[in-house]
Amino acid sequence: MSQEIYRKQWPDGLYTDCYVHQVMNFRYHWHPDTFEINILLKGKQHFYQGTDIYDLEENDAVLINPNVGHASYCDPEGTIAFVLHIPAAEINQFAGPGQKLVITGCLSDAKTRDKQAYRHIRKYAAEILYGLHLGDPVSVYDARASLQKLVGTLCSCFETRTSESPQQTDETTQKIIRSVLDHIETNWSEKITLEDIAAITGYNRTYISTLFGQTVGIRFYDYLTRLRLQHAIRDLVTTDKSLTDIALGNGFPDLKTFNTRFRDMLKILPSEYRSRIEENTIAPEYYEIQSIPFNDPLIEKKLMEYMQI
Repeated sequence: MSQEIYRKQWPDGLYTDCYVHQVMNFRYHWHPDTFEINILLKGKQHFYQGTDIYDLEENDAVLINPNVGHASYCDPEGTIAFVLHIPAAEINQFAGPGQKLVITGCLSDAKTRDKQAYRHIRKYAAEILYGLHLGDPVSVYDARASLQKLVGTLCSCFETRTSESPQQTDETTQKIIRSVLDHIETNWSEKITLEDIAAITGYNRTYISTLFGQTVGIRFYDYLTRLRLQHAIRDLVTTDKSLTDIALGNGFPDLKTFNTRFRDMLKILPSEYRSRIEENTIAPEYYEIQSIPFNDPLIEKKLMEYMQI
C-alpha cells in the first residue's frame, strides 16, 4: 500500500481510509463492508456503478453503496480523483435491527454540484484527508469529527431506504462461507455449481444457497459471474488474447454468454470496451493505486478550496 493512502482506526472502532489518485483504466471491484465517496478533482471520469453509467466532471461527487460493483476510466489522461471509504456500520446505525441503510441519489452534475449538500461532502472529505495527513492528535481528532459530520450529511440530505442486512454469522457459518469463497477465488475459471459447493461443505444445495445470500449479501451465481467478469476485464486490459479465449479462460461457456453478461453490466460489448482502452492509462500493476502526494500543488489547492466554503 502506498504511503500516500491514509488509513485510521479510532479506539471505538470507527475507521476510514482515503487517497488521491490518477484515474487509470477500468478496475472493476466492490467493497462488502464500506461506502465509497468518489470526488473528481480534475479531468473527466466515465463511471460505472451497478448497471448505471454516467460521466463525472470536475468537483462532481458520487456515493457507492457496499457490495455494488463499480469502476471507471479516464478522459483525458491526467484525470485525478479523491476517494474516501466509510465503514458500513457507521451508517447502518441509523437502520433498524437486522437492517442496512442504502443511500440513493448522491450523484452530482452541472445542475447540482454547487448545492450545499455536495459542498459539504467535499468540505468534510477534504478535512478528513487534511487531518490524517498532518497526523498530530488534534488534527486526527478533527478528522474524526469531520467523518461523523460527513455521515450526517449523507443520511440527512439524500434518500435512504432499508433492506435486509447480511446476517451476523457465528464461527461455524464463517468457516463454511470462507471455504466457499476460497473455492470460488481459486476455481472461478472452472465450471462451478451449487451442487459442487454442497459436496465440498457437506450441506445441501438449498441450505448453501440461502446461507451464502444471507451472509455475503449477494446470490451465489451473481457473485461468481461478477468475479469472472472482473478477471475477464483484466485480461481485456492487459493482454491481447482473443475474446473467445478470454471468455473460455474465465469460466464462461462460450463467447455469446460472455458478451451477454458483459453487456448486462457495462452496456457495451467487450470488443467495444477494448477499443476504448488507452495504453498510457493502464497501471503497471493492474490493481495498483496510482496515488498522488497531498502536497502536489493541484491537490493542495483543490482541497484547500473545498475546506473554505
